[in-house]
Amino acid sequence: MERVARAGLIIVRNAHDPLMAVVAPVFPPQVSGSAILLANLLSNYSGKMSAIIGYDNRPKSDPTFLPPCPVKYLNLPYRLPAVYDRLRRRLPITVCHMLAGSMQRALKKLNADVVFASFPYDVYTAAAFVAARRLGLPFYVHMHDLWIENTPPNSATAQFAEKWEPITLKESTRVFCMTEAMQEYYEKKYGVRTDLLPHSVSDQDYLKAPADVLPARLAKPTALFVGAVSPQMNLDALKVLAEASELLPQEYELLYCTPVKLADLHRLGIRSSRLRVQYVSRAEVQRLQSEAHVLVAPLSHKNCAIHEVRTVFSTKLLEYLISGRPVIVFAPEASYHAESARKNGWGYVVSQDSPAELAAAIVKVSTDQQLARCLVQGALKEARERSAKRYAQQLREWVLADAQR
Repeated sequence: MERVARAGLIIVRNAHDPLMAVVAPVFPPQVSGSAILLANLLSNYSGKMSAIIGYDNRPKSDPTFLPPCPVKYLNLPYRLPAVYDRLRRRLPITVCHMLAGSMQRALKKLNADVVFASFPYDVYTAAAFVAARRLGLPFYVHMHDLWIENTPPNSATAQFAEKWEPITLKESTRVFCMTEAMQEYYEKKYGVRTDLLPHSVSDQDYLKAPADVLPARLAKPTALFVGAVSPQMNLDALKVLAEASELLPQEYELLYCTPVKLADLHRLGIRSSRLRVQYVSRAEVQRLQSEAHVLVAPLSHKNCAIHEVRTVFSTKLLEYLISGRPVIVFAPEASYHAESARKNGWGYVVSQDSPAELAAAIVKVSTDQQLARCLVQGALKEARERSAKRYAQQLREWVLADAQR
């Protein structure tokens, strides 16, 4: 037997457990939505695992955000990230074959039993699929986002996706989807069977979550958005949020915690006299989320990747759910965000694409203490349903079953 300390837990496992090799473009200590998602899930995984990681030079690193397992970096993306990114966009087929060879060697050296690839970043997923197939290993694809639908039309990456998405999804041992809406979408599109492996909340984080609504502590009533700015996912909604802030009572402020600078937001058309921008550590973001008057989760209503908007669950919501402060979901009526928040009571839904409606919601949620308490209690219940320990155990059972075939 082997005893392993991970994320404050002592995990006891059999020395002959199958090894799961995780393939991803971004991993802790780099901070991105997918890296947080993987860290939450894998920090509660009790089996053997190791990660084969590319490198994306856009996400920033946080030295306190520790990887949940040993990590090996692929040479090309890690040592020449800018060159790699240009090649990936222009010559994805060539890069895929280069990465597949590197992954195959790494998987063989690790003596991997199962390959777990996280999407997005198509060439990593396809290359991992090719490497696993060459070695005869079970292959899992974890779809954090949709694939073809997130590529620029008529681009090299779109052509690559059109070839590799159906092959990968139809021939994978397991396809993991983030939401029931995504499952329905891919099952209808390709007739494949999928499993639900959703965004999960680390049990360590859940146990530290407040049991009731926290008092807002910022000096001025503040609406907070945390996350990246994406033309396909939230740009137009962030513009509406900025417009809505101008309609709020004079004392209100709007805060975006995002890597994008204020001048760049202005160039994108996001302007407001109330808007402040900060990019801070994960710990500081979590503090702000627990002190702001209301947290806003915006999704595009127009000029967007409509299928992605309908099926996605944003990673930022994982921390929103356990912040102790109420959440406003600003999203189209047919989106998974809106449907889940309304059904499960974890967010106040604004589905009309209207600055006035959004401004009224911000004032209502930030001033109605009973409403805020109900939303926080609903959010905590949603977080409990998304237990990382529960889903990590399910993943381990799949690995044990598939590695023995």
